[in-house]
Amino acid sequence: MQQPVDPQLVFDPMDPEFMKDPYPILTRFRERSPAHFWPPGHGYIFFRYRDYNALMREPRLSHDPTLGVGLPAEIKAAFPDYAAFTESSLFTLEPASHARIRKLVNPLLTPRAIEIHRPLVEQLIRQQLDQLPQEGIFDVATLFSRRYPVRVIAGVLHIPPGHEDTFVAFADALIALVMPGLPQDVFVGYMPTISRGAALLRELIAERRAAPIEGDLFSMLVHACDADDRLSEAELFSLIGALIVGGSDTTVSLTSYAIYELLRHPDQLARLRADGGLARGAADETLRYNGFGRAGLVRFVAEDFVYEGVQLHRGQPVYLQMMSAFRDPEFLADADTYDIGRQIAGSPWFGWGPHFCVGASLARMEAELALRLFFARYPAIELAAEPVYGHHPMLRDMAQLQVRALAS
Repeated sequence: MQQPVDPQLVFDPMDPEFMKDPYPILTRFRERSPAHFWPPGHGYIFFRYRDYNALMREPRLSHDPTLGVGLPAEIKAAFPDYAAFTESSLFTLEPASHARIRKLVNPLLTPRAIEIHRPLVEQLIRQQLDQLPQEGIFDVATLFSRRYPVRVIAGVLHIPPGHEDTFVAFADALIALVMPGLPQDVFVGYMPTISRGAALLRELIAERRAAPIEGDLFSMLVHACDADDRLSEAELFSLIGALIVGGSDTTVSLTSYAIYELLRHPDQLARLRADGGLARGAADETLRYNGFGRAGLVRFVAEDFVYEGVQLHRGQPVYLQMMSAFRDPEFLADADTYDIGRQIAGSPWFGWGPHFCVGASLARMEAELALRLFFARYPAIELAAEPVYGHHPMLRDMAQLQVRALAS
């Protein structure tokens, strides 16, 4: 039976107070309504770490919103580019195809394989930093965090410059469309952006097929498509799109949030300045301490079952509130402490098992270099204002983060 909604608790991830600091709100839900039915989302939100941990591994929950049925025929006909990306996504493929693609791609994206790109990544980040003011007030979110990650993924894939805005908008749209129950006008409003990104991807795939580049990740993926049908055309299209999304949008938010938290915690910033090797730890700790989701990870019930007294029905969305889970005292006794030297096995914010984030190694390298190089450039810097948040339906995106660089 569906549990009644506690009238004293209303979950509103678009509330400005939630945007500014969701953690007091999340604590109340975790303590008073840890499995909370959310009417606007048509499903339950789970707030405790124990439930997040269990349900992330639950085989009766699926990443695929269509549960293997596929998108409705009218959606496919009206929005073929969206359908092409969605139905061949790593998130929605059946397990055998998912395993085949991960086996193909994983060796290309291991920490060791990614290290070969470090000089290029560092060069691109330095170039972006060189465009920032030496001192005074500037918006680090728009001038740095939002610009360098897409340049990096474009550089790693040898994509010619000039496509950055198209890719960022494409990534924003694809992430937004994960949210179940988007109003029809909002859903349709993202489709032109999806089509522009899809057209660019197809153009780039054709170019790389005609003129492959030795040692290039993009060329390797195209070759994998063409050799022995190891990767279908649709899978290739969707996979490269996913790499661009994962290599741009997530790192944008991670960079802004990490800079924000380090400036709010001068003791931790001092540790980073003394030991640049803590930069990767700062990125991981930021993902744990101040996440940038709204409702959480979305999964879909593949078959009816009861979890901890909660009846879950096939097709129903389930929301796993990562931000709440990683601040749960059951997960860490000092979960409300920001500690960049913290080490947690497995980095659960990147997922588990077969769905561990395929781009985690690249994201970590980018964030590590960005933080170390940013704070090396600015030996004296402080927050100039509180962040301004955007209106993305899935992300607590920082639209602005004003900082003040002081003369050294």
